[in-house]
Amino acid sequence: MAPGGKSLITSVGSEDRSLWLHDKDGDHPISSEANTSMPRFSSDGHSLYFLKAVGQTGSDELWIKDLNSGKQERILTEYPMQEYSAGRDVKQAYAVSRDGKQVAFSMKDQDGHTNLWIAPTNRRSSPVRISSAAVEDLPFFLPDGDLIFRAIEGGSSFIYRMKTDGTGRRKITSERILDIAAVSPDGRWVVASSPNSDEEHPASMKAFPVDGGASVPLCVDYCVPNWDGAGKYAYFSFLEPSLGSYALPVMHDGLPKLPAGGIRRQDFIDAKTKIAFPQSVQSAVSPSVYAYTREATRRNLYRIQIP
Repeated sequence: MAPGGKSLITSVGSEDRSLWLHDKDGDHPISSEANTSMPRFSSDGHSLYFLKAVGQTGSDELWIKDLNSGKQERILTEYPMQEYSAGRDVKQAYAVSRDGKQVAFSMKDQDGHTNLWIAPTNRRSSPVRISSAAVEDLPFFLPDGDLIFRAIEGGSSFIYRMKTDGTGRRKITSERILDIAAVSPDGRWVVASSPNSDEEHPASMKAFPVDGGASVPLCVDYCVPNWDGAGKYAYFSFLEPSLGSYALPVMHDGLPKLPAGGIRRQDFIDAKTKIAFPQSVQSAVSPSVYAYTREATRRNLYRIQIP
């Protein structure tokens, strides 16, 4: 309220997102057009998938860029992918199969329920909804072509696995989760956040074996883990107090060497074998080739007269 009580001062702003690639030559923008986000390297590391916002509604289209030629091509449009967002942490909106022939994504139906869809990347046929009565999202491909995803039943979320035609649907673990963050390149581990009874740490990241067994704590505090395409390094991003990342070498079991109860951000700072990044690494081929998102917020002040 302005002095005198005759007007209000407020601000209106917008947030721009742009994808950047870091390689041996430094940092380069992926595209100079529209907002871009959600980078995913192809399995061979030669291409980068990403989302590009288009039109007045800002609907996301799936694109692919050949990193050798620089050619960009649109893969999927007119199907608004559903993103899951927790604060500044935006989760998986799509996944591409290891052979690059299929894309899985989640989309809301007319009733507001989220469903999984499968589409060919060559655009020769339309996307197909995977029939299910449950609310399902956050898809990831396993090396054998099966899907890992989150399903909500009885008000709780669980990790499920199935084939792309909807058959073979089964629960990976009976332990409740909040969301899914990553699947290891070898298909052995699913990383998901899990609720805790500890008020100081209400959620933690764990690695769940795809073939069953006990989960492995990864982070004491909330973090965003991932692997590079070769599966040689695991990357950990922390949303607070900074957006930087750390990479640790992976051991023979597919996980980095971590404390028994999970790792804290301070442990990364003290670790001798870690690699530190100033950005939040979202997808990586190796510690020297990775993609990340830059965000820029623009705000202006406005005066609103009170009648």
